[in-house]
Amino acid sequence: MMTGVVNAKLEATLTVRVIGPGGQFQEVPTVIDTGYNGFITLPISITTALSLVKSAAREVTLGDASRKVFEYYTAQVIWEGQPHKVRVLNIEGDPLIGTALLAGYKLEADFVVGGTVVLQPVP
Repeated sequence: MMTGVVNAKLEATLTVRVIGPGGQFQEVPTVIDTGYNGFITLPISITTALSLVKSAAREVTLGDASRKVFEYYTAQVIWEGQPHKVRVLNIEGDPLIGTALLAGYKLEADFVVGGTVVLQPVP
C-alpha cells in the first residue's frame, strides 16, 4: 500500500523516488492523472539533474487534441518498495503519474484539502 495526500487544488498526489542511471535520486511529488496512459512525466530540470538517458522522441497527442514531439527517457521509480523501470515523458509542468504505473492498483481518495490518497494492489 502507498499513501499520498489531496493538495490545495484537490488533486490526488503521491511522492515517488525517481532514480537515475548512476544511482542518484530525487523524491518527486506527482499528481495522479487518470487521463494520462503513460508511466510518469517529468520536467527537463529533473531529467537533467538525474542524468536520465534518452530513449526516443515520439509524437504525443495532448489533452487538447494537439500533437507535439516529446523526448522519452528511462528511469527507475520505487513502487511498493521495489525498483520499477519506467519510461519517462519529458514535459514541462507538474510531474504526473499515469495509468501505466497504476495498472493493478485500486485508487481511493478523500477529495478534501489534506485528504488521504491510498493505492493498494488489486487482489
